[in-house]
Order: sequence, then structure tokens, then C-alpha cells
Amino acid sequence: MSGLFIAFEGGDGAGKSTQANILAEQLQKHSFRTVLLREPGSTTLGDYLRRYLISDQPISDLAELLLFEASRAELMADQVYPELEAGAVVICDRFTGSTVAYQGYGRNLDVKQIRWLNDLATIGRYPDLTLLLDIDPAIGLERAHNRLFQLSLPIGDTSDRFEEEELLFHDRVRRGFVEQWEANQKTWHKIEGNQPIDVVKELVWSKVSPMLPWDGVVANTV
Repeated sequence: MSGLFIAFEGGDGAGKSTQANILAEQLQKHSFRTVLLREPGSTTLGDYLRRYLISDQPISDLAELLLFEASRAELMADQVYPELEAGAVVICDRFTGSTVAYQGYGRNLDVKQIRWLNDLATIGRYPDLTLLLDIDPAIGLERAHNRLFQLSLPIGDTSDRFEEEELLFHDRVRRGFVEQWEANQKTWHKIEGNQPIDVVKELVWSKVSPMLPWDGVVANTV
């Protein structure tokens, strides 16, 4: 049985991680085998690369891109493909859309080359459903910084190199996400991220629920 592959995309502070976790919990309550992943990360190599990528250590734009792709290739081989083959619902917090938006539109790297690398890393397997949580970058960044304030931590302790970029960078990133949604409306759905969590939760479920194999639920054993 082939599983269902779902990705959450959007700018910093849009609520992707929150909604990915909520969706995973909903699916588990309905007895679907559910796997929640994040990019970069969720493998030994991915977690190792993530520590560097979210740090303030120096890295060139091209090297940054290639590390994201290396993490993705490992994630596909180690987690995504095996779990989909087992019939799981695989949820990924960020995927190729973020690479196009952040490294392509944000860093101004060649988008065609990024898409070629994405094809290589994924072996052409893309999400069946991509949920874009769209939010004004200024609001998203304020949200992200308020989260750190609530944790009583200095911003640099838990924020990544992207959150520290200027607002114009995040405006370009948002445009990258929106243009991908406009070009892929069969598989991408845009949801206004600056809404109450419960409202976004219901909108997410309204997109996911019709795609679930209700007659062939794969028991959650992970």
C-alpha cells in the first residue's frame, strides 16, 4: 500500500511546526500510522547538518544549499520512502518548497538549478499535498521572537540564521512560496497563517481528510 506524503511550508513564525504536530496527533487518534519529520533533520546525518545550518557559523550560499540537499537525500532514503511503502502518512515540516523559497528567492541562487537538485535528492517523489501557511513576514518574525522571549532565552540561542535576516529577505522568501502555490494549485493549498490555531487546524484537516484511505487504515505502530 502506498502512503500519503504531506508537507507544511511557509515563512518563519507561520505556525508550521505547531500545525504539523496537531495533524500528527489527529491522525494517530484515527489509528493512521503516522510519521512526523522535519527538514533538515530526522536522521542521524540530518540532525548533524541541522546543528550547523541553524547556527551562526559562516557558510557560503551554495554550500548551504548543498547541505540542505544532502540532508534531504538521506531523509528520503532513510525515512520517507520506507514509510510510504509501509502505507504511513508521512508529514514533513518543510520540504523542497522551502529550498526554492529560501535559497532561490531569498539567497538569489538559480531556481532552475535548485529544482534539478531537488529532483536528484527526492528521486522525483514530491508531497501529495503541500500546505502553505502564508503570513506577513513582519508578523511571522515578531511571532518567532516572541516565542523566544516567552522561553526567556536570548534570540541567538534558539533562532536560526534565517530568522536573523533582514525583512527584505523574508519578503522575497514569501514571494517564492506564493509563486510556487500559484504554479502548483493541484497539490499546494494556501492557508492564512495569522489566524487562531484552532481555525488553522480545521482548515488543515479539511484538506487532509478527503485524501485519507479511510477504508484501509494502516494501524499506527510507530
